[in-house]
Amino acid sequence: MSHQTELRREREYTAQVQQLLMAVVQQYKGYSQYHDENIRLMLSDAWEELRMKPTALSPQDLQQLSAEIGHILARRAFSADLVKRYERMLLEPFFARIDFAEDGQSEPEKIVIGLYSLKNEKGRIMVHDWRAPVCSLYYDAMPGPAGYKSPSGLIQGRLTLKRQYRMEQGRLRYFVDTDVSIGDGLLLDILSRATSTHMRSIVSTIQKEQNAAIRQEKARVLCVVGGAGSGKTSVAMHRAAYLMYHQRSLLEASRVAVLSPGSAFTEYISTVLPDLGEENAQALTLRQVLSQALGKSCETPLKQTERLLQGDPLRLDSVAFKSGPQFAERIERFCAAFRAQGPALETLALGKSVLAEKEELERLYRVEFRMLSPALRLVRLKTVLSDRLESWEHSLRKQYETRLVNSYRGRDLDMATGLAVSQQLQPLRAQIRQMLEPDPLSLFAQAMAGAPQALEQAARENAQAGLIWWEDAPAIACLLLKLGFVQPDRRILHLLIDEAQDYSDAALRALRLYYPRAHVTLLGDPNQRTCPGMPPCRPEDWGPCFGEPDAPVIRLSKCYRSTLPITRLCNALLPLGAKSQEFGREGESPLMQPYSEDALLERAAQWRTQPNLRTIAVITRSQAQASALAKRLGDCVLLTGEADDMLPDAGGLVVGSYQVMKGLEFDAVAVVWPGCPLTEEEQRRLYTACSRALHALCLFADPQLIRDLAIVI
Repeated sequence: MSHQTELRREREYTAQVQQLLMAVVQQYKGYSQYHDENIRLMLSDAWEELRMKPTALSPQDLQQLSAEIGHILARRAFSADLVKRYERMLLEPFFARIDFAEDGQSEPEKIVIGLYSLKNEKGRIMVHDWRAPVCSLYYDAMPGPAGYKSPSGLIQGRLTLKRQYRMEQGRLRYFVDTDVSIGDGLLLDILSRATSTHMRSIVSTIQKEQNAAIRQEKARVLCVVGGAGSGKTSVAMHRAAYLMYHQRSLLEASRVAVLSPGSAFTEYISTVLPDLGEENAQALTLRQVLSQALGKSCETPLKQTERLLQGDPLRLDSVAFKSGPQFAERIERFCAAFRAQGPALETLALGKSVLAEKEELERLYRVEFRMLSPALRLVRLKTVLSDRLESWEHSLRKQYETRLVNSYRGRDLDMATGLAVSQQLQPLRAQIRQMLEPDPLSLFAQAMAGAPQALEQAARENAQAGLIWWEDAPAIACLLLKLGFVQPDRRILHLLIDEAQDYSDAALRALRLYYPRAHVTLLGDPNQRTCPGMPPCRPEDWGPCFGEPDAPVIRLSKCYRSTLPITRLCNALLPLGAKSQEFGREGESPLMQPYSEDALLERAAQWRTQPNLRTIAVITRSQAQASALAKRLGDCVLLTGEADDMLPDAGGLVVGSYQVMKGLEFDAVAVVWPGCPLTEEEQRRLYTACSRALHALCLFADPQLIRDLAIVI
């Protein structure tokens, strides 16, 4: 059969699917109108009854009416979601096809793959959802003997055809049959386009190594490691959609949480799950989680990094001491000791009258209440003491009434007596509060006993000032969670942690405690651990932090984001370790030149005239530098790392430090870097900044730094 004949048949099938889609869209629009009319009639009837007789409907009738309308609204929302889903499919009904013959079958089955499944009126599947088990053959197998895992077991057979389609505005332009992996031609075609302000779905171009991470169902903790632009975040979002599809009765969107580096990144990924037919998951930052656990705000990671980049020796020592497993184990040991011994208990007395002996309080905490969490033990102790104080208060009132009865009468006597008793017992109540209501920062200061003297003193001073450094926040959260002062969030069943290389061991352990029921997917690039003072990142340590020492680590080796020249420059910036495999398309060579404001403005203006460069970023080393540049550049959006950060909808110029740009990508990037010693840590920071670029890159730097880099472009 000629290629043209086959193309005509495929276009006929495309038209057939589109006609079915339009019919389905009209059908569900009709359902929505039917539901609207039902609600209108129900409300009209109820209003008429109430108009005729205000007492016609009892509270129970009104409650039942409200419930019925709620059910109809839910069905209407379901119909509306299906309309959006199938309208989205009209422009690209499907993107691939495989023909597969199971062992024992003479003829292969034609399996057309799209975003969602679609059946015709006879129940035949015209388009298979990309998450269906059989569709894994498209991503993993080559023509020839093949198999896939289904709910009933391993299905073996033969893959006879693997085809990719290229759609443009709802029309099938061409198809490509391939006998290897997903064809590079289609992938390059997609990668060469200008980016948008939101991340795209990659279902049509998922690579084999990415598919292995997306469809991994058994691992409780999965670590996905790869360089900048390797598709880690895309894998995470598609993995979430895959798991929600296969665990529909258990894993709804409200039970999935995505930890992102900031609100701009959250907005950037916000359309992926809806494009895949799922509701958006909860989006949080680690700071939001820790602030919720601590019950108070803490320093921002950006402010911490700014202090560290300025070379603050105390903070550098603090981060170095508190980032690794030894510090997390110190917190574990303190919690174990507190659980066994409790706080420093002492005898409570008022004059010669003893409310409770130290030995009695220790016995109650360590023996009588030992089955409870430390926090609940302290609550029980307070209850015991409150009961005794109530008896003392009653006795004291009688004594003071006798003394004051000649001076006061009626209400005045009650007030005077109450004030006297309160003043008498106030020191004792204050002693009980101090002993049984430990301040979280004071607990942390106690845990720092025996640490380097400067850090131990800083912990005490911060406790007095009510100040929480960013590197301290995870450890304090661990204390509160392990001792029972904070309750965990048991609703979340899957946690996606992006930029995991920036998390200390204490932070990962705090997340394990806060989300005890959650399966976890961690994504990160060790080469983008850029926080000064932190030790090198080892993804193999992520699993043990969640109690899974054998957690699988899947490595994504290729860079799909940048052009080949930009990828080569980014690889050259890396000091040591794994470098990304070059993949993709040729493009303009990146530029390296001394910085001047005029040169930057000229470059930005030139990029703005190119239609394929919709999103442009200026990335700096520090946020102070970004703020100053943004004022001089004028028409731009400054990312600050705060909760209200938003990328401009229509593209345009964005300015920010490399910390707030993590995870984002732009068509063109100007990196503005001051003169500084070229340490391995500094090279990783430069790599992080430069790897945001897709098509165009210019590094404006101090002349000496350019010479030190010694990169030949």
